Amino acid sequence: AEYAFGCAIVVDGEKAANQICDATKTRTVTLEGDVYNPSGTISGGSKNNLGSTLKNLMELQQFRSNLQNQSKRLKDVSTRLDGLKQKAATYEKLSTDLSLADAELESVLKSLSQTSVGILLEKRDRITSEIEKAELDFEAMEQEKTTKMELYRKLQSQEEELTQQRELRFAEIEKGLKEAKAEVAHKSQLAREVETQAETLSIERDSLKAEVEAAEDAVKVAQRAVQNASTKEADLQMQVGDARASYEEA
Repeated sequence: AEYAFGCAIVVDGEKAANQICDATKTRTVTLEGDVYNPSGTISGGSKNNLGSTLKNLMELQQFRSNLQNQSKRLKDVSTRLDGLKQKAATYEKLSTDLSLADAELESVLKSLSQTSVGILLEKRDRITSEIEKAELDFEAMEQEKTTKMELYRKLQSQEEELTQQRELRFAEIEKGLKEAKAEVAHKSQLAREVETQAETLSIERDSLKAEVEAAEDAVKVAQRAVQNASTKEADLQMQVGDARASYEEA
């Protein structure tokens, strides 16, 4: 099966997709979501998402095509019904003519000769024959009308069913879109939370770095203080040694 959507052809099967792409130089997509490009590249799709979406779109396309065909048949039936109505009007006119002819005959019988009566009788017979033929046509018309009305009701029922199925498909697709949007929003929220945590950790890292640098500076100051104290201690020891030597000489 092949279906055209935009600038791509959707086919059933990898082999068919490859052959059609090579023959028509047109982008081809399988029901599994694999994309065959005229350049020779193939990209993988998602069987659970893209395939089902394409299937839904093809079903929707079939529903629309069926609905158009049924609508066309319904229009044809309506046209035929209009024709039957015209035939019914003709029948009613002939019945009226017959009634008028009978009234005219009754009137003429009272005032005209036998010859004139014969002419009127012939006219009445002719009109009666036309009425009988019209009655047969009317019966056939009624039968055809009954058949067409049954077909009309059947087509109307099918149209309602197709409309319901189309609405259900639209509802399913709309639901899928809402779920996808909700999932995207959730993932976006998670991404923002992760970004916030990263910024917090970065601030903490900078703070710890500053504390480490301050501690290193304090260690350096302490080391210099220790060196100074050691130097002073050595000087004091030398002074004490000199003083002891002077004391011993004395």
